[in-house]
Amino acid sequence: MKKKTKIILLSGFLGSGKTTLLKHIMSFDMNMSDTVIIMNEIGEVGIDGMLLKNLSTDIVELTSGCICCSMSDDLQESSEEILERFQPRFIIIEATGVADPESVSRVISDADFNDHVELYKTLTVMDAECWTVRDVFGTLFFRQLNQADTIILNKTDLLEKDEIPRYLKEIHEVIPGSQVIPAVKCGIEPDVVWLKPGTLNRGKNPSHGNPREVQRDDPGIFPYFDSKTGTGRHQEKIYADTNFVTFSFSESSPLDETAFNRFVEEMPWELFRLKGVVNFGHRILMINSVGGKTQWAPWEGTSETRLAFVGWNIEPDGFLARMKACVKN
Repeated sequence: MKKKTKIILLSGFLGSGKTTLLKHIMSFDMNMSDTVIIMNEIGEVGIDGMLLKNLSTDIVELTSGCICCSMSDDLQESSEEILERFQPRFIIIEATGVADPESVSRVISDADFNDHVELYKTLTVMDAECWTVRDVFGTLFFRQLNQADTIILNKTDLLEKDEIPRYLKEIHEVIPGSQVIPAVKCGIEPDVVWLKPGTLNRGKNPSHGNPREVQRDDPGIFPYFDSKTGTGRHQEKIYADTNFVTFSFSESSPLDETAFNRFVEEMPWELFRLKGVVNFGHRILMINSVGGKTQWAPWEGTSETRLAFVGWNIEPDGFLARMKACVKN
């Protein structure tokens, strides 16, 4: 059976940084010739399309309305034309700032249309400064956050240092089970975009039975981890000159599974990224934890534990000491 085209929906309130995120995605060091972009703007003139005109990816603009309501038929018609002409693997839709992701999802889930496409992931960008005045924006603001597979807390460079961990904590309390990643200019790693949703709950390691199988060609969990160095290949570039901190941990001896699981479960929200290979002695797994969501997969490469961490304004020494305490005696 032919695979469905995967749709990635970029949501977020006006001025949050959706076009910045889209430009960042298109700058990834990877072949994106199988990806088409649909840009939806309220006005009659497509400004965002002009900002992206130098990109090599095909762009389709839908203006003068919102795809979640008045232009829902146009979205479906344009997508069907794209499927026939380009046969893409991915379609990235940048919705307007007033679009309701749930309504867009219903359009995509239409019986006839759904035979060819699937809503693969919803990324919602939120201007971090808007969180303190969130009640002013009404229900749409929260619907955009609630429907997100991943919330990108953008423009964190404009906040005070003590506000970031507080905002992360509050968002997780208001939207339990959410995946939240702080960012500057939407500078996120590629696998945050391409990793399939439906990850396990925070820190839960499938100690019995097999972890969720992840295909090797899944453009999310494997390609951007360097098993030799224990780091993500894009991290240094993305997090340079900010308050983000990256560090790594390597260990040749097996780790105690119970102790490591406890470490993952107790990670503070500002330590929002953990990725790498974990050797428990009786088995070796790949862990990919982002913004409160953790995914495990079988691993057949290096047997050494090699982990990469990313946090915001944190001290690595305490976390490295706790990792050392996870090593089996």
